[in-house]
Amino acid sequence: MQIRGIPVNIKLNNTVLMIASLIVSVLAGLILGVAGGGRGLNLMLYAVGMAYLKLLFLLAVPLVLLNLISGVMLRLHIWFDNSSPARLWLFHGIAVVGAAVLGMAAGTITGSSQIPAAFAGFTDFGLRWFRTLLPWMLMLSLPIGAAAAKIGPEGEEARRLFRSLADVFAFAGTLLLQFLPVALFCLLCPLIALRGLTVLWPGVKLAVVTSFCCVAYGALVYGYQLRHCGKDCPAHFLRNFKPVLFQTFSVCSSGSKEGDALRSLKRMGVTEETGSAAWSCGKLAGKTGTTLYLGIACMLAVRYVGMPVSLISAILIFAWILLLSLAGTRYRGSGLYCVLVLLFLLGLPLRAAVPLLLFEWLLDGMRSSLNAAAAGTGAYLADKLGWMKK
Repeated sequence: MQIRGIPVNIKLNNTVLMIASLIVSVLAGLILGVAGGGRGLNLMLYAVGMAYLKLLFLLAVPLVLLNLISGVMLRLHIWFDNSSPARLWLFHGIAVVGAAVLGMAAGTITGSSQIPAAFAGFTDFGLRWFRTLLPWMLMLSLPIGAAAAKIGPEGEEARRLFRSLADVFAFAGTLLLQFLPVALFCLLCPLIALRGLTVLWPGVKLAVVTSFCCVAYGALVYGYQLRHCGKDCPAHFLRNFKPVLFQTFSVCSSGSKEGDALRSLKRMGVTEETGSAAWSCGKLAGKTGTTLYLGIACMLAVRYVGMPVSLISAILIFAWILLLSLAGTRYRGSGLYCVLVLLFLLGLPLRAAVPLLLFEWLLDGMRSSLNAAAAGTGAYLADKLGWMKK
């Protein structure tokens, strides 16, 4: 299929598997609940699902740490290279902060759906001793990334090593997510058998709120900014950039379709040099979809387990969301891995992460599409408003 000359290959294999797994899990859970399935079977399935969640978390920690280092390196490289103006960085920075605020607010006012723990012995992530070290490791990744970026030519091997390790762990994350439909069945089936269909409500709420906020934020914020170039610019931009949004949604990655994005920008009159530089800056700094998703998912998970949130804890959550948005991840599931690290930092139980898995394909696709819209909008505005002029 082609949209305005750009081939759009929407691969729904993962989506179909996740939807099928959700349907089968619901039906099997209802059958087990009516038939009075043995508690041993439910416990065994739940244990397998929890083991998978812990594997995701153990992979998430080095993945996020390495991508934080890599993201800081790339940001500093672009900043000192003077390829992107300060106004473009300011545009993306304000948009990211606004997305984080909106995400936390939307997750808070949506309401709580407290469901008690179904099984004993699966109350948290484990590794209590590691929780006190992880915040310092995350903050330490910032000066490490800055040092690797500024050390000069002699540090090129170190920079290449960090980037390679980040890509390896990110690709390992995509491989591990191939087993997500099986894990979803193992987690959801026993929960539905014990608690009924109410266990689906937090995941449905998360998917609906995230999708609505991503579309609304993109239309209102970026649509309003595009109107500075003319009243017809929002519609003109959407017509030409729509294939890129579809592609990023289908592959759940805003960084894998750079060639199509640059061709779309070129058709809109953006010069190749400006489009490439502004797009590279937007991929790193315009993580509005990621921050929006992190805010909504975190606050809904907090309300889901009944954890009280004070003003100080809300400020800390906001700071951690902005910090995690610096990670330069560009593979499928990067938002999920960041949320797992964030939930662990807050000390939430492991069951708080279960609703994140129900519609992971939809959440990751919406997050990636908004990130691509941010990068494309920044490139279009930078060219049309003359931000790239020396």
